[in-house]
Amino acid sequence: MHETHIGPDMLVSGFLHSVPDLAPMIPSIDETSVIDPTVSPYETSIIFFYKTWDPCGAFSNFSLHPIQMPGENGDFSTWQSVEHHYQGHKFVGVDDPVGKNCFEDIKNAKSPEEAARLGRKMQMQRPDLVRSDWESIKIRVMFWVLKCKFLTYSNLTSMLLSTAGSVLVEASPHDMFWGGGRDGEGLNYLGRLLMQLRSELLAYSSSGAIKTACALEENEVQKLP
Repeated sequence: MHETHIGPDMLVSGFLHSVPDLAPMIPSIDETSVIDPTVSPYETSIIFFYKTWDPCGAFSNFSLHPIQMPGENGDFSTWQSVEHHYQGHKFVGVDDPVGKNCFEDIKNAKSPEEAARLGRKMQMQRPDLVRSDWESIKIRVMFWVLKCKFLTYSNLTSMLLSTAGSVLVEASPHDMFWGGGRDGEGLNYLGRLLMQLRSELLAYSSSGAIKTACALEENEVQKLP
């Protein structure tokens, strides 16, 4: 299988086949407790997710859950998935016709897979078009778009809350940054962010303030750079 490094945060293969016996990296006890205090270091279960048709496939950035996100001018527009928005955001504010066209192509991509392909390809071929602050803000961008997704759909909020006490791991054998990797060498940042979001939602849920969280999210998401 041919694999290609694209930037410091991604290892991509042309064919994302399921790989058996994955053992993605699990956060340490200390790290997990900080991310989500509900996780017991002594009785921890692990929930893996990867393909959208898996039981927890809605946790994937490739799940088709359209979201409303603000544009450069503050006007809200629809993105078909988290992956669409994440890939497109690499080129926000870039003053170059090619970069602007790439942004529109990603936004209008027919599938999350196509959006990912376009974004990664342009990042590899024209790294000069990627916004200069991307490496420093990409985690923040991802976290806010995840919050928007899970607060938009009440069934996703419930699904995430139902995993309380478990470690979440994106079982991608190809993504070394967002996923767990093939042999557990990945950083699993998507799983970590989902656990962080779960912890916040649990706090809101215990106080009966999920609706307040939704209102706060709309205000906060407009502060994205």
